[in-house]
Amino acid sequence: MEEQQTVAPEEAPKAKRAYKQRLSKTDAEKAITQLQVMHRYIKKDILTALKSKECNPGTNSRLAYLKALQQLEIDYVEQITKMGVLPKNVASQTQTQYIFKAHVGKGGSVQTTPVNTKQLHEIERAEARECRKGMADSPEDEAIRAQFEAQYGDGAVQEAKE
Repeated sequence: MEEQQTVAPEEAPKAKRAYKQRLSKTDAEKAITQLQVMHRYIKKDILTALKSKECNPGTNSRLAYLKALQQLEIDYVEQITKMGVLPKNVASQTQTQYIFKAHVGKGGSVQTTPVNTKQLHEIERAEARECRKGMADSPEDEAIRAQFEAQYGDGAVQEAKE
């Protein structure tokens, strides 16, 4: 009998195992991180100095530290704004409420429109006027409505806010 040699299949070169890559920060991210770290370090140092015995309320050293702390915060916010971390006008970027006016058509379709509070009040007043068309109002009714408007209406709410 003839001996048959078995040939081993060619082994493919093993690929190196891929290790997790560290998320490398960009230069801008590194600068922002360094700025934050330094800000925290200096702020902590100033606050520690404020707690010392020499910085009792009413002393010039305490006033100097408080001014330095205030200037540190102002400079920090200014710098991160320049770097683009914060928007230039944060107040305009935040909206505390969203108001929509919905209109329902005869077929059941709904359309919504974003409005502000002033526009909403104008729309509601116009709708109230439209609903009251054709109603016979007596002077007594008008007097009662004026009394309720003064007591519970928009004017009463605005006076409470002031």
